[in-house]
Amino acid sequence: MKKYIFIIAIIIALSCNHSQKADKTENKKVVKKELRPFFDSDKVDHYYLDFSEDDFTKILMKDNNTKKEEEFFEIYVHHFPDSIPKENFEKILLKHNYRKSSLTSKQQKDIQNVFSEKDSSPDSYASCAAEYRDIFIFKKKEKTIGIAKICFKCGRFQIIGSKLDTNGFGLWSELDKLKSIIRPKTLEP
Repeated sequence: MKKYIFIIAIIIALSCNHSQKADKTENKKVVKKELRPFFDSDKVDHYYLDFSEDDFTKILMKDNNTKKEEEFFEIYVHHFPDSIPKENFEKILLKHNYRKSSLTSKQQKDIQNVFSEKDSSPDSYASCAAEYRDIFIFKKKEKTIGIAKICFKCGRFQIIGSKLDTNGFGLWSELDKLKSIIRPKTLEP
């Protein structure tokens, strides 16, 4: 009887050992998985709008808004554009007082790393109206191939032009990292 118990114990021990090796192999595969960027771009431009709540409220409370103000609302609060615009979107941003940031090549690379596939999904959702003050334009050979609008205040975002699933984007840690790339603490308003 002792022989049978001994043989069963050895079989169980060996099978457990084998499953641990399989788990380690799977973990190595997960670690080695390369996360692809949302955009195959060679340049990233960043536009920022320094716009107070009071200024926004004044425009919002007006009875009759001009076409320019309505276009501004579409960019700042709503989902314009919903596809890559045929006209120069950067000119539209400049017309509405967005300012272009000077990004180093390292900052551009870091931004592209943030805008990549993720194995996670956001665990919380925005609870306020978006204020899209930060807009990223991804280019390939000077042609706009993607646009990302970000509201750091409430965590909302809009990504246009990516062929990949962008649903895993939007973790607060990613947004904090992105904000630290474009607005280092020494430059924050």
